Amino acid sequence: KTRQNIDEASFKKAAEQIASSKNVYIFGLGNSSSIAIDAAHKFMRAGISAVSYCDNHMQAIAASHLSEGDTAIGISHSGSSKDIVEALEIAAERGAETICITNHGKSPIVKKSSIALFTSSDETEYSILGLNSRIAALTIIDTLYACIINSRGSEAASAITRVESALK
Repeated sequence: KTRQNIDEASFKKAAEQIASSKNVYIFGLGNSSSIAIDAAHKFMRAGISAVSYCDNHMQAIAASHLSEGDTAIGISHSGSSKDIVEALEIAAERGAETICITNHGKSPIVKKSSIALFTSSDETEYSILGLNSRIAALTIIDTLYACIINSRGSEAASAITRVESALK
């Protein structure tokens, strides 16, 4: 369902924006925090300066240091996480591009994002686990990573080689 829901032009624009950014800050709280950490991890392996922030105060502080040429990504299944929305608003005011990954098209996070990527997940009876929404958001992150690797070619390959060497 998420694949059918993704706007291809928005997805391509998001991948290009992330790949060309000076800094990428990824914001997630609760169930979305581990997704933000995973995104920063993958983007860093590709040679992108990326950091995840999973504390609402740190998100606001980090967002206040972004500027033109930087990107802030907010991850919120509901799209209504007040702290994530505010961090994206601060980032946008500073001139950074903003991207959101959310399940809800008319949510507050979409209004603060220059690019919106939509998941499509129906939660199980035990929605507190957030398994379906997590898998859908991780799929978007993994696909962005693959697109970035492909677009950066030898630059990405060199970055990956440096990372692998450093981890030996």
